[in-house]
This record gives sequence, structure tokens and C-alpha cells, in this order.
Amino acid sequence: MDNTAIERIAAPDLSLDAMALLAEYGDNDDVVFFLGRLVWQGEMAECLSALAAIAGDPARGHYARIASIRAVMAVGDEAQQNALWEAIIGHDGLLDRRLIAELLEWASPTLRSVDLLLRSLDRLEAHERFEVTGLNQAMHEFIDRLPVLADGVPDQLLPKLVSGLNALLDRQPYMERGECHVSEEFAWAMAPAVHAVDRLVGARSAGALEGDSIAILHKLPAVRFWRGDDVTEYRTSLGENVPRWRVLNELLYWTSVAERRAHLVKKGERMVDDWQIAFMHPFWRFTEGDFDLCLAWVENKADLDDRLVALSRCLTLFVEAGRPAAWLEQLHAAVAGQRELEAALDAKMNPKLSPAVKKMNTEHRKWEKQQKVKEEKEQRHRADWIMALKADPDRVRHPAGLKPGEFSRDHYYLMTSVPDGGMANDRGGADWRTLIPEFGEAVARAYRDAAVAHWRHYRPGLRSEGIDAGSTPYALIFGMAGIAIEASEAEDFLAGLTPDEARHALRYFIWELNGFPSWFEPLYRAHPGIALDAVRKELTWELEHSATEAPMHYVLHDFLYHAPWVHSIIAPLIFEWLVMHEMPNQDSLRYCLNILTSGGLAPADLARLAEAKLHGSVPEQQRPRWLALWVDNEPAAAIPALEASLENMSEADASNFAQQFIVALLGDRHGTGNKSGAYRTAEHLKSLYLLMHRFVRAKEDIQRAGNGAYSPTLRDHAQDARNNLFNMLSSVPGRETYAAIKALADEHPEPGYRKWMARHARARAIADADEAPWTAEQVHAFASRF
Repeated sequence: MDNTAIERIAAPDLSLDAMALLAEYGDNDDVVFFLGRLVWQGEMAECLSALAAIAGDPARGHYARIASIRAVMAVGDEAQQNALWEAIIGHDGLLDRRLIAELLEWASPTLRSVDLLLRSLDRLEAHERFEVTGLNQAMHEFIDRLPVLADGVPDQLLPKLVSGLNALLDRQPYMERGECHVSEEFAWAMAPAVHAVDRLVGARSAGALEGDSIAILHKLPAVRFWRGDDVTEYRTSLGENVPRWRVLNELLYWTSVAERRAHLVKKGERMVDDWQIAFMHPFWRFTEGDFDLCLAWVENKADLDDRLVALSRCLTLFVEAGRPAAWLEQLHAAVAGQRELEAALDAKMNPKLSPAVKKMNTEHRKWEKQQKVKEEKEQRHRADWIMALKADPDRVRHPAGLKPGEFSRDHYYLMTSVPDGGMANDRGGADWRTLIPEFGEAVARAYRDAAVAHWRHYRPGLRSEGIDAGSTPYALIFGMAGIAIEASEAEDFLAGLTPDEARHALRYFIWELNGFPSWFEPLYRAHPGIALDAVRKELTWELEHSATEAPMHYVLHDFLYHAPWVHSIIAPLIFEWLVMHEMPNQDSLRYCLNILTSGGLAPADLARLAEAKLHGSVPEQQRPRWLALWVDNEPAAAIPALEASLENMSEADASNFAQQFIVALLGDRHGTGNKSGAYRTAEHLKSLYLLMHRFVRAKEDIQRAGNGAYSPTLRDHAQDARNNLFNMLSSVPGRETYAAIKALADEHPEPGYRKWMARHARARAIADADEAPWTAEQVHAFASRF
């Protein structure tokens, strides 16, 4: 009986029956497997002591223990959970990885759980690379549940886990001839260790600067270099986040230097050039903008060898920047009078291969040969695997030993064999027919069936439930492929989903790469009430958890840019929330207000909201945006208020405020301004244009023409928006426009603009005087009069 069927009959009032059956048939593993799931689904707390005894007994069958563990961990309190875990690891012998995975899947994110996990990892049975036990996935999900605590808070959870994992990774024997100081036995733990460090770095936690985190950041590039694709199962943001955090970037660089130097000293060699660490593609990175920093190291580092290393980094940046002559002069000045530095600079500018470089090149060629042998071996293994799949396609549909919703090695390799179709917003894996040429139709269809079945059993996490959406398990991607397959093959698929199935499918909608899955809108139309509940849950969570420092780039961002059809649905929800709360984050506020203005809310309501915020206690930096919303919806009252605010500020503050206001109102060069447009009358456009010229002065404009590429600043966007006000005014036909432009010819604060305005007024009058060309009907009516 599957879990769905058990769920239909499970209820707490069956507890006495379940206890009686456990007492009578508790020695039968098949019965326990059923009863364990019944207790779990029915939340029968009275049965837990009997199941805990079975779960902790090494002599019992694997599936009976799994079902018992799930019941205790899902229904029991934290004390019962911890007692069960202690009992399981209290027995002698190696621990079954699948049992620890089940424990971890339900574990609370506490210091005790971290301690139990680390004690368990130390006694696991040997890791088999291609064996699917669920432990890696359970570890990643547990790491996502662990909170990143504020610096200074005692008992830091993630740093403790990082420390424990690094201790395991430091166990000898090491990989690859001592060149890669990572434990051969525990190399599999690199991915979760890196995941934990990734979360610390992403939050800029002090734990990321501690020795164990730094050590793991050193280890991963070495593992990648020496062991190829062994750690591809977790994708991090470290490549972007480490260089952005200057303190970490520099610390990682110089600790890499120190680590390599310690290795070379044992061989009687010096570390004077960073190519010896750069060739493994580390996480630290320096760009042309860091040249002055590296040059300062050349001048100020106390140790001569450190100055030589810094010089090598300067020269790398010098070459990457196209060898600027001014930089070369600075380098010569920095090394002047230091004989060894001068010689190193000369040697770099007039290079000859050193014995060390020649040795490195020889080793690299040897490594390339080893890689070729390894690739040929993997190709043979792949051919054998494909042959085995063709002989038994049903193993893809029904993997032996796996529960529904679990992800097998066959699933992973088949999914990664499906091309992504070049779609930037598609997780991939859905175009199962592309497998046919290599695997045959029987295997391809088995993959298709497995994906379709998988999405119904796998349960994606949600940020509103504490899951960090920064990493995406492959099992989840497989589920998304399953929904995409079904949605593309059956027109009535989405409409035919039961309410529970629709609710379950909607757990996937937040996980698309960019935007939302193509089936999200049709599913919403088919099940609007259920879908609105799902949308409201995630939207409210983001509104309540947006922090001042950085936007989440979660559903708000994607609703604004990728789902305009939903704006009218969620605008009332956002409006009600903003009436009662403040949004601390600037970007998130911009997303909210743009959705409000495109969501069809009454301008009077939006104006009232903006005015109330401005009369309240909104942060000073948000006032320009709220004023823009007010002007967009009630300009007659808002423009005088804007003018009064600007006149009460210092000249610099008023200019900055006006720039932020006009960009919020009209948008930058890429759009995203407010959209109600009540200010787009001749009178209001004229008032705004004059006001902006007073506080965003033309004589202070940045002149970019002919100066090459540049990154636009607030000032660039503001002066463009100010000028666009006149373009909007002059495009409006009618007597009022002529009068407004004619008045600008007299009132413009910049005298040089007045003649130009007079010419535009004349052009507007001529255009308004020209009679529009007759239509065919008008010509016919005129001719019929004769």
C-alpha cells in the first residue's frame, strides 16, 4: 500500500489498534513497515516507544527501521528525536547511510542535531560514489534549514558544522600524491561543507572568515583540479560572492599564498609568484580596479617574498588590462632600489622559462594524460551503463530500494543527458525524446514515466517554510521536468488535477531559474483559489522578511518582470500590506509600487496611500519614491507638496532628492517608472519640467557624447528623465500645450533654453493648425454634395 492510500485511512483514533498490532506482529518487518507509515501519517504518538525500539535495533530489516525512524522523527518531540538518534549511533559498528539520512531529514536545526550529525558521519559505512542513499540530499536540506546567526551570538550552528566537516576532510590519507590535502575517505563531504560555507559567505557572516571556512575554500579548487567532476552536485555562488567581499577576497588570497609557501618550504623552494595557486582557479579574484591595492602590497608588505608575490599579481593585472603605459611606470617606481624586485620585474617583462615553470609544464602535461585516461574510462563506463539500461528500462521507472520521491543515479545521469534547449529560464530535463538517439525509445519513455511519477511524490521546500532557495536539489529539478512533460503532452492535464495535486504542483512554481514555469499561469487559471493561496503565502513571507540591506530577488522581483498577468491579482494584497507596514528595502519597495501602479488600483487609493506614508515615518531615502507615486496619481496636490519639500532642503540635498524623484516617476532608460500618468497634462508637465530644471540644473549635466562606453549613474538617468518631460509635453496636441510651451519661453530658469522653447511653441501651433488628412469616407461625402 502506498503512502497516499495509507494517508486516507490513517487517523489518531486508530492508535490502540496500531499498538495492538505492533505488540502481536512487531517481529515481522513487513508489518512494521506498514504500521510505521500508518503511525507517521496518523500522528499516533502513543505508538512511538515501540517503534523507537525497532528503529534502534541493528538486527532489524532496513525498511522496517526506516519506517520506524520516520514515525518517531515526524511525530515525536525533540527529546524523543534526539534519544532515538543517540540510540542508533550508540551501537558498535558502522552506520547505515540511509538511516542517518532519514534521521537528518526530520532533524531540528539545533546545536544538538549538528553534534549528532558530526558524530554519525565519523562512523558511516564507506561511501560509494554512484550509490543513492539520500544522505547528500538530506545534508543539503539540513544545511538550508540551519539559520545564519548574527555575529557574536554564542553557539553558532553553521560554523560548528563547517568546523566538524573540515576536520573530517583533513583526515589522512590524502588524495592525489599529497598535492591535494583532502581526505580520500571523506572527500564526498566536500559538497555539503562548501554549501555551508556558501551560506556563511552569502550572509557575510564572521564565520566565513574563520580558519575552517577558509580551509574549505582552499580545498575545493584543489579537489576540482585533481578529481575533475567529483563535486559537481552542488552549485555555489562563491565565485561571485567571494570577490565582492573585499576582506574575504584578500584573506583567501594571502592564506592561499601562506599554505602553498609552507608546502614549498619543505622542499627547499620559495613562493614568489602566485601562478602556483592561480592555476587551480581559486575563489579569490582581482580585476583591473584592484591594481592600486596590489601595488600597495608591493610597496608595503614586510616580507620580501610577499612583495614578489604581489608584484606577480600586479603584472597579471597589467597584462589583462592591455599593458597600460602608466601602470608600467608605477611598477618601476614601486620596485626602484630593491634589487630582487627590479630583477623580477625585468624577468617578467622579458620572460625566460624558469626551471620551476618548466617543471610545472611537465607536470601539467602528465596530468593531461591522466585526465585523458580517466575520460576514456568514464566513456567505457557510460557505454556499459547505457547497455544495462537498454536491457532493463524498468529500473528507471521503479529503482530498487528507493522510496517514491527519491532520486536515483539513473535519473540524474539521464536528466543531465537531456539538452536544455537554450532556454535561459528553464531548469531543463523535460525534452525526453532527445534521449532516444543515444538510449533508445524504451529507456527514454521510462525516463519520461519516472519524471511524471516523481513530481507527485517529491515535496519541494518553500522559503515561507524556512528553506533557503539559494540551492536547487537535482531531485527537485527532476520533479519540475515531470510537470513540464505532463503539461506539454496533455491539454487538460492542469484542469484535471485534484485540489491536492494542484496544491502540490504549486510548490514548484518558485523554483524556476528566471521567472516562473510556463505552466504556472494556466494552472492559476484552472485553480485560482488554490493558486492564490500559494501566491499569497510566499508573497506575504517575502514582504515580512525583506531586510534593509539587500533585496531577496524572490517572488516580488519575478512577479514584476516575468508575470504582468498577475499584477491585478496581487496588487490588492500588496496594497493592504503596505497600508499596515513599512517596506525597509528600496528595491523591494520599487517592485511593490510598480506592481501597484500596473495592477489597476484606483488612483485615488494610491494617492491616499502615498500621502499617508509621507505624513508618517517612512525612511528619508524612500520619500522621493512615495512622492513620485503621489504625483503620478494626484498631481494637483502632490506637485505643490514636492516643491515645498525641495525648497526646504539644502541645494545638494534638493538636487539629490529631485533626481531620485524624477527617476522614480519616469523610470530610467530601461523603464519601470510609475504608470498611472495623471500628471501627463500640459499644466502638470510644465510645472514638473520647470521644477526639475531648478533642482536638476542643465549647466551641471554630465556630457557623455564622444567619451566612449560608461555605466549610467543616477544623474544620467535624472537628466534624461527631466528632458523627457518636455518631450512628453510637446507631443500633446492642443491649445493648452501651446500655451504651456509659450510660457516656458518666458519663464524657463535657463535663459539659453528660451529661444528654443519659442520655436517649439511655434511648431506646436503649426501642427495644431494643420487639418488632418481626409479619410476615404470624408472625400466621398464631400464629392456627393456636387
